Amino acid sequence: MEIKALKDICQIIAGQSPPSDTYNQEQDGMPFFQGKADFGDLYPTVRYWCNAPKKLSKPNDILFSLRAPVGPTNVNNIDACIGRGLAAIRCEDVQLKYLLHYLRGNEHKIAALGTGSTFKAVTIGTLKDLEIPLPPLEEQKKIAAILDAADNYRHKTKALIDKYDQLSQSLFLDMFGDPVTNPKGWDKSLIRNVAEAKNGYAFKSTDYLEKGVPLIRMSNFNNGPVEIKDTIKVSNVFLESRKNFILQNNDFVIALSGATTGKYGIYQHDFPSLLNQRIGLIRAKPVVSVTYLHEFLKLKSNEIFKMAAGAAQPNVSLKEIQEITIPVPPLYLQNRFATSLNNIKSQKQQAEASLVKAEDLFNSLLQRAFKGELTN
Repeated sequence: MEIKALKDICQIIAGQSPPSDTYNQEQDGMPFFQGKADFGDLYPTVRYWCNAPKKLSKPNDILFSLRAPVGPTNVNNIDACIGRGLAAIRCEDVQLKYLLHYLRGNEHKIAALGTGSTFKAVTIGTLKDLEIPLPPLEEQKKIAAILDAADNYRHKTKALIDKYDQLSQSLFLDMFGDPVTNPKGWDKSLIRNVAEAKNGYAFKSTDYLEKGVPLIRMSNFNNGPVEIKDTIKVSNVFLESRKNFILQNNDFVIALSGATTGKYGIYQHDFPSLLNQRIGLIRAKPVVSVTYLHEFLKLKSNEIFKMAAGAAQPNVSLKEIQEITIPVPPLYLQNRFATSLNNIKSQKQQAEASLVKAEDLFNSLLQRAFKGELTN
């Protein structure tokens, strides 16, 4: 199997951000992709347009996130312009889906090439020099087809989990109504009155250890449970010196800046972890059900993202979130909702167990694929 640099098998176009006053949400101009926030599972979603585009991407380009975070990919399916947070990879001497699987399967390794103390980024030069294992074209197609099939199985299982999440939201709306219009006339309060809220702490890279207390960063959650696997650790001494940043079971965390502003997670572990900077912690007070508060905040996550949208570096303050109005139905109804939701969660957990198996299968095939073991 040959090893070639990405620049030798693809054309790589560096994005360039146009002036901020040239992009909009009124569909004036060309679709404009800025970064990971525009990505879906495979294809991006247009959120902004630009009437003075600088760098263009064509359909079937692989869109690669160069910063905040490094490594995520999508396949472009329209003519669009791209900002400096992205590069477009145009396949020439490599099969598109083969390369896409390679980039996704090695995302953590590629991300490790990023530099920068606040926001990690990779240069176009680093991306161009990325080494790609390259079997013959027919073998690339076979590998891509096998990985596509395993990937489809994963996505079908994820879609089932998403349906359970949608069912949870439907149950919330049926019982309590739209929290914006509050059609059932519940008493209203502010988040700061029903929940404790804190910011994370700016731990330094020099604090990072291989063993110790898990440090929860934005990469540890994605609109679901907070994952501990492969997380960075810091010293146990911080449990004493940084008590205010300790996470407890059922804490709600939310990204406050960057392309993933509004992304949330729920910490469901019986051991403490510490919370990193640019993440907010929201902890229910006894006046509100934890489950009710969590579902309300999930429904509000898009609104929280919109609070920060439009700036070069999206950012929302925890104070702004604390000022969000929340309807407060009687506690007995909130508790009844929690009981009903537990039934849905038990079914969702079965689907999540299936997803673990699907992920293990896909990852096993992925590892074999780029060692030349999959089609032999």
